[in-house]
Amino acid sequence: GCFVFKPSPKKRRVSHKTANVFRQRDGNNSEDTELRFVTCQSLWNQIKSETEQIQEDLNKQLFDTLVSFLRRSHSEFQEKTTEWTCRMKSREIPTAALVLGVNVTDHDLTFRSLSEVLQNNITPYVALLEAKDCPGIKNLMQKLMGQLMNCYIDVDSLEDEDYVQVSQNRIRCSMTSLISWYEGVTMKKNSETPSKKRTSSSRHCQSPPVVVIFKDMESFTTKVLQDFIVISSQHIRELPLVLIFGIATSPMIIHSLLPHSVSSLLCIELFQSLSCKDHLSTIIEKLLLTAQFPFKLGEKVLQVLINIFLYHDFSVQNFIKGFQLCIVEHFYSQPLSVLCCQLVDAKKRVNSLSHDQCENIRRLPSFRRYVEGQVSEKQIALLTADNFLKETVQKLLEDLHVYHENYVPVLRCLHVFTSSLPKYPLGKQIRELHCACLENQVWETEEYESSLQLAR
Repeated sequence: GCFVFKPSPKKRRVSHKTANVFRQRDGNNSEDTELRFVTCQSLWNQIKSETEQIQEDLNKQLFDTLVSFLRRSHSEFQEKTTEWTCRMKSREIPTAALVLGVNVTDHDLTFRSLSEVLQNNITPYVALLEAKDCPGIKNLMQKLMGQLMNCYIDVDSLEDEDYVQVSQNRIRCSMTSLISWYEGVTMKKNSETPSKKRTSSSRHCQSPPVVVIFKDMESFTTKVLQDFIVISSQHIRELPLVLIFGIATSPMIIHSLLPHSVSSLLCIELFQSLSCKDHLSTIIEKLLLTAQFPFKLGEKVLQVLINIFLYHDFSVQNFIKGFQLCIVEHFYSQPLSVLCCQLVDAKKRVNSLSHDQCENIRRLPSFRRYVEGQVSEKQIALLTADNFLKETVQKLLEDLHVYHENYVPVLRCLHVFTSSLPKYPLGKQIRELHCACLENQVWETEEYESSLQLAR
């Protein structure tokens, strides 16, 4: 396959002029604009927090199995058991093959989370390596030692003996130097006072493993991988090294990239992450198919975001960014988005609507259709009396809130009945059924009639 690796995002300063962009659109209506801006920020922060929690929950099982794998590898090294001794004799390196799928743009977040979990539970010595930074074995050792030692090593000064100079110390950029450094830091920790030792050992063991993560294993050159694995296997008795290969395609790529003489030096265990499609379904259910968040996507916009995901990049993070863009655009372009908040707050804000904002409500196509269905006396009151309009809007907001609370359970029930029918007339995924409901009165469609006949 062909994968695009975008540059790492640079940290930007948050501009204090962001709210001014909202103000510039509405001219003098600064109070309402400020409220819209604050509401937009508050809503997005809630959604962002929810997506992070979803990501954490979905990764928990995968990370737990990885942590267990690392603990087993480490304990065998510590206790010098027969199994570990046999592994040492064959010079095998414990290796986790982590299959993450082709949604490459999501991998960064996964590896950052994994690195934090490992540092909190297993070892402080975790290095994240990317192929673009490691064109040769010297560059790889530079990056590895630089991350583990938290210092910068100038690769331009590398010589044939494979060493470099650092301003504070002379460091040989080699596996021997890495072992010497590891023995030094672990010996220093083991000689700490009992109180400090108890604090550190609560998370890490006395000789924690060194974890090297290859984020994009397929992109590394064969020679770099071969050289590093061969060198590492020769020193595995002295350094409890564990490798994690990030794989986008298939674990068979390991045997395609590495000859048998090299792959036989690895003790590989396979780990599979959740499918990106299942991840997307969870995101849609938690963010859209809920009454928790007042912001909803229309059928066309939701279908565009889903199509980009399915036919372009399979990236859940890009789907979330598109969702964020929809939120910002809505609050920026729609003056009445000030009512896009929790029901209690929305009813309070209705009471403080100005006459111009009431006129904005009267111009809404959906409100016009509502007015056309009322008796003539009520039509006149809705179009002329602001107070009566506000009372009606409050009632309509209550009805809308009740509708969304009832919609989701009914949708789930309908999905349970129709998702197992032949040819899936209303879709296999609940998101497909949701889009069908947004597009039309679903009970009037041929697909719905077909589902009823099949269900009977």
